[in-house]
Amino acid sequence: MVAGLVIWHGDTREMLALMAAIEHNCECKGMSGSCSAHQALLSQRFIDGVIFGRWMRERLLIEERCV
Repeated sequence: MVAGLVIWHGDTREMLALMAAIEHNCECKGMSGSCSAHQALLSQRFIDGVIFGRWMRERLLIEERCV
């Protein structure tokens, strides 16, 4: 993997939700990209964790409704 390259493994809906969350929590208002919300986007581990967490949430909600 190339250093600094982050690959999105989710779908468009998940990406839009993440971008809305980043915008909501942005402290730099997109001017410098140096706030913690924007810095998180540079971490593959963070991105993969967000996708996994959303997938698990959906799965657990479905399972909960089936019980």
